Amino acid sequence: MFEIIFTSLFMLLLPLTMVICGGCFLRSPPEPESGIGYRTRRSMTSAETWLAAHRICGRLWLISGIVTLIIALIGGVFAVVTGMEADGRLYNVMLIEEAVQLALLLGAIPVTESRLKKMFHI
Repeated sequence: MFEIIFTSLFMLLLPLTMVICGGCFLRSPPEPESGIGYRTRRSMTSAETWLAAHRICGRLWLISGIVTLIIALIGGVFAVVTGMEADGRLYNVMLIEEAVQLALLLGAIPVTESRLKKMFHI
């Protein structure tokens, strides 16, 4: 039972990271000189592109983080209620869920870059 609860809690790490970072990017993006933030060549060309990149990426991370957080919570509750053993089924579900979360996290990069290119023609 401990393994089920632990893996269910573990599945919340990426969604919580996306929600927290997305919210921070939207409310108060870091300064370009701070060494943190959405740092690409395109996003660092000007102050306008820096703010736009954080607004776009922050919104994507916040929305996808909330959606995957809900999915992870439902999956965790389902695993605990059904008493899903720590066998292949649990790890297969965990692997698929983690892959989707990672794809959404990294998928924000090409979307943000594409939108910056359209907005600023760079």
